[in-house]
Amino acid sequence: MNASSSASVPAGAWPVLLTPFTDTRAIDWDGVARLVDYYASAGVGGIFAVCLSGEMFQMNDRERLDLARHVVKCAAGRVPVIASAIAGADAAEQTRAVLDTAATGVAGVVLLPCLIADEHESDAVWRSRLETIVTGTEGVALGFYECPRPYKRAVSPADLAWAAKTGRFVFHKDTTHDLDRMKTKIALCRGTPLKFFNTQMGTLIDTLTAGGHGFSSYAANLYPELVHWVCTHHADRPADALRVQQLLAIAEYMINNKYPASAKVFIRENAGVPIGSLCRATYDVMTRHECLSLLALIDYVRSLTLPVPLASLKPTTGKGAA
Repeated sequence: MNASSSASVPAGAWPVLLTPFTDTRAIDWDGVARLVDYYASAGVGGIFAVCLSGEMFQMNDRERLDLARHVVKCAAGRVPVIASAIAGADAAEQTRAVLDTAATGVAGVVLLPCLIADEHESDAVWRSRLETIVTGTEGVALGFYECPRPYKRAVSPADLAWAAKTGRFVFHKDTTHDLDRMKTKIALCRGTPLKFFNTQMGTLIDTLTAGGHGFSSYAANLYPELVHWVCTHHADRPADALRVQQLLAIAEYMINNKYPASAKVFIRENAGVPIGSLCRATYDVMTRHECLSLLALIDYVRSLTLPVPLASLKPTTGKGAA
């Protein structure tokens, strides 16, 4: 089923799907399926495939479409899947990319603001191209991801409000990390189909309280069940939610070194998902020394009394390196 503008994305945790690779750095399709199974079993709101964490810029067009299609197949209706459309700034090219991505069966197609206009081009030019894309993709549910590469272009509150009122946009991944600005955007989207997802763990509860809908960034990859629990219970169990949020903020920070290889190691060691840590974006291999802090974090979190069981499948091996 193609992405439909009548679609509605669930609130909660939306992991940014990593892409496992084989020893030759071809896409490990079985590894992708295992990751999808892991997140689906953790009860997340949905999965964001073909994203920066998944090394989308290190893939060709065919690989990106095949990946989106494979994730949808593996999800098998258990959780919705969205994916980015990657193209140059030409509106016609963007439109074709959206339609091709929608045909993979995803629940929504995500636009990258930084690809709709070049860095030196004005917001007016950006908005004009966006309007052309929206018109040319009638019936497709759309979203935004304020991707920081090749440069970071935030969606202004005014443009986000316009997009929300079209009824075509269902997902917004905000990377401004500015709480006041995020609250403004959330207020402007109220009463529309557009759901707001934060990427800054330290302000997640603040944005949820303001009317935001969830979280889509690193922490949702590492502890999807905990992120989803905070999104669901921040209001009825505020003290516990704040404690878990603080833990997640620390965990998220700890994988910044050699990300996304570090996250692949973490998921393998913490959840028992058999994937390698090789990447296309960076060819770094995590050494045992570099993995020690990740293994210590895993053991520490397992020693805690948490409000929801972890989706861990095996004890840590103590090896860590790929």
